[in-house]
Amino acid sequence: MARCGRCGCWLTYEQEQPNHGWAGVCLWYQLRLPKDEVYAHRECSDFFERLPGHTAMENFDYKIKRDNLGDAYTKSKTAMVLSCISIAIAVLGLTTKLILFLLQGE
Repeated sequence: MARCGRCGCWLTYEQEQPNHGWAGVCLWYQLRLPKDEVYAHRECSDFFERLPGHTAMENFDYKIKRDNLGDAYTKSKTAMVLSCISIAIAVLGLTTKLILFLLQGE
């Protein structure tokens, strides 16, 4: 269960600003919550524990970079598989062409 107040993407509003009862904002979903709902249990697949000693914006930047790195890894793995398949098809085509050429020469 996620709790927004403990998430690295949760930015609390400063106390001296007139925020009309809002406790802060989720940087990921751009949702504002009242003060009594900040630590309520909720389902959030993008929740990650706040890194100690870092601000909310630093945590948010870390999450974006981590997610982008994971996406890049997945795409590069897919590209590697597709390139291996294309190389195999090219080698098979070249081998077939050479075999047919040698058979025609006899």
